Amino acid sequence: MVPGFIFACLLALATCPSFVASQNFPAWIPLVLRSPYHDAWTSSTAPMSNWPTFWSSAANNVQILGWVGYIKVDGTAYRWIGGENDSSNSSLAQLLDLEVTPTRTIMSMQAGQSVLFNVTMLSPIEESDPVKQSLPFSYVYLDVVASDDQPHEIAVYMDISAEWASGNRSQPVSWSSSNTDTSITLQYQLLSPVQFQETANQADDVTTFIAMRAGPSVSSTIALDQGARQGFVHGSIPPRRPESQGPIAFPFPVYAIVAELGSIAQTTQSIVWALGSVRNPVVQYTTGTGTIQNRAPYFMTKYGDIQDAVDAFLLDFDNSKAHAIELDNRISQDASSISPVYSNLVSLSARQAIGATELTVASGTDGKLNTSDVMMFMKNIGNPDGQRVNPVEIIYAAFPFFLYLNPTYAGYLLAPLFDYQASSQSTQPYAAKDLGTTYPKATGNNREHSQGIEQSGNMLIMTLAHARISGDGKFINQYYGLLEKWARYLVNNTMLPTSNQISADLESRANITNLVVKGIIGVRAMAEISKSLGKNDDVTAFSTAALQMSETWESLALSSDRSHILATYGDEESWALPYNLYADQLLQTNLINTTVYASETSYLKGLMSETPKSNLVTSFGLPISTTTTIQGHTAWTLFTAAIMSDPATRDMLLQPIWNQVVTNTSTFPYSDVYNLNSGALVSGSASPALGGIFAPLALRLSAKTIVAPPPSPGSDPQKSSIIGPVVGGVVGGLVLITLAIVAVIFWRRRRQQRISNDHGCPIVVDEMRVDPIVVYGLGQLQRGSSQPRYADMSMDSREISNATAVASETASRPNLPNPRSTKSREAGYRAPAGPPTASTAAYTTSNSGGGSSAPASSQEPPSTVASRSVVEGLRAEVEELRRAMLELHADSIMPPPSYTTDQH
Repeated sequence: MVPGFIFACLLALATCPSFVASQNFPAWIPLVLRSPYHDAWTSSTAPMSNWPTFWSSAANNVQILGWVGYIKVDGTAYRWIGGENDSSNSSLAQLLDLEVTPTRTIMSMQAGQSVLFNVTMLSPIEESDPVKQSLPFSYVYLDVVASDDQPHEIAVYMDISAEWASGNRSQPVSWSSSNTDTSITLQYQLLSPVQFQETANQADDVTTFIAMRAGPSVSSTIALDQGARQGFVHGSIPPRRPESQGPIAFPFPVYAIVAELGSIAQTTQSIVWALGSVRNPVVQYTTGTGTIQNRAPYFMTKYGDIQDAVDAFLLDFDNSKAHAIELDNRISQDASSISPVYSNLVSLSARQAIGATELTVASGTDGKLNTSDVMMFMKNIGNPDGQRVNPVEIIYAAFPFFLYLNPTYAGYLLAPLFDYQASSQSTQPYAAKDLGTTYPKATGNNREHSQGIEQSGNMLIMTLAHARISGDGKFINQYYGLLEKWARYLVNNTMLPTSNQISADLESRANITNLVVKGIIGVRAMAEISKSLGKNDDVTAFSTAALQMSETWESLALSSDRSHILATYGDEESWALPYNLYADQLLQTNLINTTVYASETSYLKGLMSETPKSNLVTSFGLPISTTTTIQGHTAWTLFTAAIMSDPATRDMLLQPIWNQVVTNTSTFPYSDVYNLNSGALVSGSASPALGGIFAPLALRLSAKTIVAPPPSPGSDPQKSSIIGPVVGGVVGGLVLITLAIVAVIFWRRRRQQRISNDHGCPIVVDEMRVDPIVVYGLGQLQRGSSQPRYADMSMDSREISNATAVASETASRPNLPNPRSTKSREAGYRAPAGPPTASTAAYTTSNSGGGSSAPASSQEPPSTVASRSVVEGLRAEVEELRRAMLELHADSIMPPPSYTTDQH
């Protein structure tokens, strides 16, 4: 919880020490944040003299959300929120302190000499009640205490302008009011609303509400701004204007509610307003069958009338407040056990993560809303392409928050992505980036893109994470074929990605180590998904592929001294935040050796401890990699901090994030990607990706047994197995390599310039396209096992040529170098000079890594020695082939080998 005086402090002390709250807070703080279109922020330095704005105002043109609040003490009005050009001649309340929790923003203030008051903006986070969570309403409540213990005449006022109705301020609005036994409600909307359209990120089909519990001391008006405000400041509010429509601006109509508290020394209960921004329907979703659904907010399953929802929301205030305090305390306690700075960060990010979403239901065949058809949609708030629907990499970044809050909500986010991509509408071999680019229209997205590894890895990782934390195996059972397709794509494309494969950070270099390891973990996740359904052949195929890929990755991704992970293969001058290793720990796949985590922790600690610091390391933290030197990324830094094996190093990564948050030089809400030198916005203003701050907490969640329906009766597990395609991609490539040897020998003899490296200089691996599972997988073994890796995979002999059989024998040798050793890394990078001979065969098998090996034991039968000689000779040819193919790629003489499998 962000440090600050709570209301108890105000009750206990007649006066409290005053200080500038902005010294400990970001420049902008959330006020109400409940949906992509119910989202208001204000300056932390002086909320009483600055207009609140929509989230995108600072990043683009200013979009003021007119909002003014006063407290009148003994006839003198003090403004606690509002704009600098208010002409009511009111005084300003004094800001004493500011407190931000996951659900609340609390402003502790003073009016005059004798009255202290708190104004709290509460945007509930209801982790176990989808009806309440889907209500796009926030509370604003006020508590008062007289520091002199004497009664004072108190009245309070709050209004909002029509600017909440649309980003197009030239449009007219219409308004109405409703008085029930429970509430006084004012509402307005565009005179001609347009469904599923937005202007400057604000919805053009929203109905805005301001309401308060009804009572004899409560009154309301709809009037022009200065008339309503000056009326309260200097006497009483004017009567409601007779018309029912008018312009948004010039002049500005406002909607005001006043409560006269009388002569009191302290409020006995909070004075509560409700603010809401309602849309129904909220999302237009195109299903996989092409059907267009106008999906309603979930709360409509309980409240058929909006006024009923408003009344219920006001009546539920005490429960909502109690639950918010309980949730805030729980999150704060969990986070504080990690570090105080970390507690501050989670308090600033929770509302942003869930406030970018809308929880929806569709109508069933009977025309009634169907609570079994629940989908959550996320808007890509804060980015240039901010209308993307359910952006997969942003959901991935925010996923720790949803897992921590309620993994069922995480599943609701995945549901529409699965529904569309499992249909005939989706034909790509990899996962989609999103569900369209025109939120709130989720039209689907079947376009080709360059993030096949990124998004397929994201989907597989999130699917398994959801199943493990929730115990719900519905997605892995229902969409197994789709998941399998993505996993096979990763097997075939992950290990040596070209610059055409782009990461989540839009890096487009070849062989990005972070991108590769995400794909590998995605393959391993598929093995676990297969295991939960009892598909043992698929478990074997995918787990074997993932293990071999991870060993190869370590041999290529680590620096030559194994001190750290490189940004790209072979670039010894590079490093990167290894944020994609987070999935290895979240899923407990244990693919990556603990020594890698330890060495990476030590390396990053050294970077941050250097004096003087590297020019890449600033007070705002580390870049994503050495190739993105000016950008810091909050979510990925938190993913990295979560996997550090040393708490001190973890905290060294967290502190610069907090430094950036409180620089107060920014003119934008808390952002995900920022400039490391200035702290200024790059992208992600108010982004839900800040849910990634919950990454350390998500690692503490307990896994549950995944419950999935059993296979249908009479089904043949082998029919759905993909052992053939996967092993074909891994082992079948040996056929091509063996057959290519003759061609390469012919090419080699004609080539005049030879590669000669007697000193073992490493070959830099950049954009080579040799299948790594084939090249580096020869003879690699299961960890801790003396058996060949593929010994338990029966292959149909009719599908394997004699050449493949020989190559497979080579791959089965148990006494080849460990790919994790330095010597094995050298063998992987280096090729012996000259044509394959007995000595070069010895080079590839020598335990010492030298140029010769001891002769075979005299007790070995001649046939064994001869067979080994043949196999060693073939292995030498393959090693020479690998080197030759690298040369071929460098000179663009021939295309790289590729391996395809059937997709279904």
